[in-house]
Amino acid sequence: MPQSLSAAILSGLRRRFEREDPDKACSLISEKVRILYSNLWQPVYAGILGALLLVSIMWEVVAPAVLIGWLVAIIAISLIRLRLASLFLQSDASSQAQPKWIFWFAFTVFVAGCVWGTAGFLMFVPERPEYVAALAIILSGVAAGCVTMISAIWWIVLLFILPIGLPLQWMFVTSVVPTHTMMGIIMTVFLGLLIVTSRRLGLIIHDNISLRVSMAAREATIYRQAYYDALTDLPNRRMFMERLETLCTDEKSASGLLLFMDLDRFKLINDTLGHAAGDDLLIQVARRLEGCLHAGDMAARLSGDEFVLLALTNTATSKALDDWSEAYMQAVQHALSGAYKLDTHWVDVTPSIGYTCFQACGCQHDELLKQADLAMYQAKMGGRAQRRRYQPWMLDEAKKRARFRSPADDSTS
Repeated sequence: MPQSLSAAILSGLRRRFEREDPDKACSLISEKVRILYSNLWQPVYAGILGALLLVSIMWEVVAPAVLIGWLVAIIAISLIRLRLASLFLQSDASSQAQPKWIFWFAFTVFVAGCVWGTAGFLMFVPERPEYVAALAIILSGVAAGCVTMISAIWWIVLLFILPIGLPLQWMFVTSVVPTHTMMGIIMTVFLGLLIVTSRRLGLIIHDNISLRVSMAAREATIYRQAYYDALTDLPNRRMFMERLETLCTDEKSASGLLLFMDLDRFKLINDTLGHAAGDDLLIQVARRLEGCLHAGDMAARLSGDEFVLLALTNTATSKALDDWSEAYMQAVQHALSGAYKLDTHWVDVTPSIGYTCFQACGCQHDELLKQADLAMYQAKMGGRAQRRRYQPWMLDEAKKRARFRSPADDSTS
């Protein structure tokens, strides 16, 4: 594929990326700013070394007071830039996304370029061409060195290169020395190539970051689809079971409860008000469950109108665990039993709740879920708006029902 055609395709993809997904475009800009601040110390320290070298070379032909004053200005703006980078890196992600950071970075880059540019006026000694050549080489080197570090946002490069190069270019243009004219032409070509190179480098950085941001967003989407329920945005069965298994395996000192619930008359609501109302009900239930959670707890949707909740506590005795679980269950049942607004209707929906208390030491995650499910079945058998705590006899009764089920029951189940 021709290079021009490839560049045109990439340019079109960049524009479409920024137009169709503004959130990713903002992430792209934030990542560029983070790169600029993370790499700032390299050009700053290199600039200070370059300034010391330039002052040492010019010491014999330029007044020491001028050189010291210029060097102090370089060090001062360098320290300001380093302090700014330190503040940025210490701030959180939401603060780093604020526009002020790119403004202050661009402003300090421009000031640094202006201070460097004054060297073109202050240290230009037309009668000593060897010193003029050294001045031009060092300024060009500083410009070239910083281009590789700040090309992530291309227009900032111009704020650094132009203030550095224009003063010295003006001195070359106004000088009557023939060699200065030639040096001015060479430096103009060099700075022009730097600008073109920085533009191409900026596009490469843009495309690489864009790919990385897109891949991160895709991975986040895949993770969310694998571990979260698409309707309620709660964790799904897979994530809940992994959390429960980890609890039983690793957190030996924890204790808590596992709740299993479904909604009374949910099928009737679906049939009479429609599936959209049923979905809305599930979403509202999910939000109310989240409102009941404490730090470290988890609520999840297993399927249909079935929800589970895992709550943890540090209670040390069985009596304290019983009292805590009873209070927790009352709070959950109260939160879920209020009326729900479904479109233009207010509907009273109650949950049937089963739960089991446990100590993480020696527990089996699949058995805990089975116990809570059996307790929920007993709550359903007792009528609407009931809650039951698991008791061992519930398992025995379930085994009896399974043992004495008739073939006719199996064929219709």
